[in-house]
Amino acid sequence: MLMISDWIDRDDLTVFVVAGATKSFEKDTRDRLKKQADDGEFLRLEGELAEWVIARVQGHKRSDRGRSPGTKALWRAFRAIAAAQYHFREDASKKAELRDLRNRIEQLWHDSSPQPQEA
Repeated sequence: MLMISDWIDRDDLTVFVVAGATKSFEKDTRDRLKKQADDGEFLRLEGELAEWVIARVQGHKRSDRGRSPGTKALWRAFRAIAAAQYHFREDASKKAELRDLRNRIEQLWHDSSPQPQEA
C-alpha cells in the first residue's frame, strides 16, 4: 500500500487529468511507469480530492473576462470549503454539512460566471 508520506516530499511529482480512460488504463499506466522508472509511483485520486481537482481544472477553462469580484470570491469560498472537507473528512456531520454548503456555492458560482466559449 502506497503511503502519501512516502512520495509527497518528492520533487518530481506530476499531475495528469485524463478523460475517457478505459478500465485497463490504470493497470497499463502502472505497468508502463514501472518499466520506465524503478522508483516511480502512481496514485489515482478518489472522492473529494478528485472532485476538487476536476473543479479546479474546469474553473481554469473559464474566461477571466467578465468575472466579477463576487464570482471570484465564490470561487475562493468553494476552494476553501473543499479544503475544509478534506480536513474534516473523519467527522460525518461536518462532512455532510460542508458538502451541502460547497454544492450550493458551486451552483451560485456556475450561475454567476461567464461560460467557456466553444472552439
